[in-house]
Amino acid sequence: MSSTNSSPPNRQRILDLADKQIDCTANEAEMAELESILIQNSDAQRTYLRYMLVHGQLASTNPAIPTDSPVLQPDQMSANNVRPNVSASRSFTWRKIAVTAMAASIIAVIAFYSRHESKPKTADIPASSPQWQTRQVAYRYDQRKPPIESIGTIGTDRNATGPHTLNVADETIDFQSPNGTNLQVLQNSIFGINSANGGVLYMGSVLAKSADESSPISVATSNIRVLGTGYKVRVLDKENIAVRADQDPVAVEARIRSPLYYLNFDSPDKSDRSTAVVYGSAATPTRGIVGEGAVNFDNSDNAIITFDEGMADAVGTGEMACSTGMSIELMFISRWSGDAFDYDELMRKEDGDYRFLLSFQNDNNVGKYAVPTVATGPCLSFGLHLAGFGYSELDVPLDGRNNRPHLSTITDGNPHHVVATYDSFSGRKRLYIDGRLCFETQFPVGTLILSGGSEPASIGNSKWQASEGFDGILDEVAFYDFALTPAEIRSHYRHASRGKPYFDSDVQPSTSRRWKPIANVASGTAEIFNDPSGRAINEDELAE
Repeated sequence: MSSTNSSPPNRQRILDLADKQIDCTANEAEMAELESILIQNSDAQRTYLRYMLVHGQLASTNPAIPTDSPVLQPDQMSANNVRPNVSASRSFTWRKIAVTAMAASIIAVIAFYSRHESKPKTADIPASSPQWQTRQVAYRYDQRKPPIESIGTIGTDRNATGPHTLNVADETIDFQSPNGTNLQVLQNSIFGINSANGGVLYMGSVLAKSADESSPISVATSNIRVLGTGYKVRVLDKENIAVRADQDPVAVEARIRSPLYYLNFDSPDKSDRSTAVVYGSAATPTRGIVGEGAVNFDNSDNAIITFDEGMADAVGTGEMACSTGMSIELMFISRWSGDAFDYDELMRKEDGDYRFLLSFQNDNNVGKYAVPTVATGPCLSFGLHLAGFGYSELDVPLDGRNNRPHLSTITDGNPHHVVATYDSFSGRKRLYIDGRLCFETQFPVGTLILSGGSEPASIGNSKWQASEGFDGILDEVAFYDFALTPAEIRSHYRHASRGKPYFDSDVQPSTSRRWKPIANVASGTAEIFNDPSGRAINEDELAE
């Protein structure tokens, strides 16, 4: 979106009056004041029209979480149902129709004065102009809800769809999938089922058994994965797990802590993998922030890069279908205006309501997606769909307060480093700028991500609405299917601020392999593994 639009000096008053109009609380004097402001100023008209059209488009859509809903704690979640009792309904009421009618009446008044007023400024940009039609769609969200397939039977739920988290208290819960996977989640456990052949253990113990010896079951923790046809996994404490093999040996693997995708824009194909990368005409090579190359985006519709390797047909599938964690990391030089309703996308994947995004926004929390709610103004937004909670955005106000950067700092012409993370093992959704944690919010431990699907990911713009072009330079774009740790983020920032790649020489920067073998547990035996380091330990080390 172009950043050349000006904002009226009394913009906040316009939005306040518009809010009262939407809520049906504006009195006659306030309505007259609003009409007077709009008649006298064309910039005010554009601000008002955009704001009202946004609310009109969103009137029949569902917000992610009502702003007055508290974040639920794990003990408030049902043992048989991951979804907390959070209402997401929002009907198209007669009040919305009344608001639309009132807005139409004011627009009619503006049109009347525009035809009869001699001042040029009141005849600016008619509502039917092609330019207005282009900008109008930039404020909508794709509310498609592709079907989520059944994963099997969980307890009394005979047709459970996933991802699905079990918070088990006093009883044992059984899971059975169509392919013969059988899991028994024991008392005092939290277990997330993210596929038909396995899941994620956050707390407690789980027994795994496969009816098909050729089809192993997967149970993962933060950095370790167990594969086999019959075994038990138990979380001993915050760092250690025990694995016991039953009839057959069990394979234990450690997570490869490298990005799924890493675009450094240095090599001829602009990637360290064979990702299908397509450049828009307004995304042009330039001198690198790190390394030889970077990409300049000119804030236009064609300022976009798309990449679609690893996409899949259904939500929850494909290489970008993260469930337990996600990180988006990049370097940028921003020329963002910070103006109202000017969006600058950094990265986005628009699979309907299961989108994820990282972008600069200033939209007065349109759609009530911000969790937690923050003050109106320019912000950096990290949007994600979490199972049981829906889509929401973590908005970092760029106000210079409480360890947060100011807009002027972000747009000072210097390179900056940003990382957005979500970690289901802690429930924390976070945003880091220049190596520092700037903002976070908390969800229940074990809350899984819903992402992935058929839509390509995009950098520098929204492929779904190509009117949110980034204005500036992007480099070193990395996407992970786990949450980077604060130590890893600080290390990456130190490297990048010196003009070096994020990774040490022994780290493979981009790979489709996610796990590496570390041990085999013999049948009838048990071993202990340290989860953070991903290595086997002995009982003497555990005692220390």
